[in-house]
Amino acid sequence: MASARKITVELNADEVAKGREAMGSGADEPDAAIVERVLNGYLLNALVRRVSSRSDLSEEQATKIAVEEVRAYRRERDASS
Repeated sequence: MASARKITVELNADEVAKGREAMGSGADEPDAAIVERVLNGYLLNALVRRVSSRSDLSEEQATKIAVEEVRAYRRERDASS
């Protein structure tokens, strides 16, 4: 796994607020954490669509696999921190 590197982007504050609301996050959670959670959600959905389109799995099965993969990635990432 590649090491994480920090990047800087400019985002519309209203869009970040919408992401915060959609994720059910509190006002005390940093904007960067909100953006990361929204991006992870988007990537998870993309993975589910990709797995579903390439197999005979149901949406439920594909979602289960995707969630397992995201959790495995996070465990690996957290272990290397």
